[in-house]
Amino acid sequence: MSLLINRSKKWGYLHIPKTGGTSISSVLTEIEGTKTIIVHDSIRAFNNIEDYFIFTIVRNPFTRLASAFFHEKRNGRHGYDFHNFLKNINQNDLVILPQSYYINAGSTENKKVSFIAKYESYETDVSYIFDKIGVTASIPHLNRNPIYDKHPNIKQEDFYKFLYKENWTREWVRERYENDFKIFNYGMDI
Repeated sequence: MSLLINRSKKWGYLHIPKTGGTSISSVLTEIEGTKTIIVHDSIRAFNNIEDYFIFTIVRNPFTRLASAFFHEKRNGRHGYDFHNFLKNINQNDLVILPQSYYINAGSTENKKVSFIAKYESYETDVSYIFDKIGVTASIPHLNRNPIYDKHPNIKQEDFYKFLYKENWTREWVRERYENDFKIFNYGMDI
């Protein structure tokens, strides 16, 4: 999905990959006056947004990267396991850029994020956003990983713990997303 803006209603959505953005975008694109700016970029892609309500969603770096791995597997792009996914990740891949990059690159006094929602409190935070911009639609859940449906007795957290069972995988994420853990107040444990 893309960065979205609605000039008549004075809001913009900064879509960070793997944070539930496809679901919220599916509702926002149906609002009259909503325009696509560009596919995944930082706040620098927005112009003339003084006094706009700019919002985004962030996610714990551990679960965000796991979601990226499952997404790639689901789309048949990687025939290997999580450890190889981490070892072969392209450092310029948008999905692995720190979330703080999207929010800060190009940020100025008149161009900044007004509200940062968290994936972990998705329904509550998106409800707040929808109330703020006057949306009455319900929040769909798109792009849900089918692995959870195939294994309904296994908690989502257990999938994540399994992926990060080796210490180096946890350290890999902690090092690369150190600022995200600090800025968005996420604990450094999986």
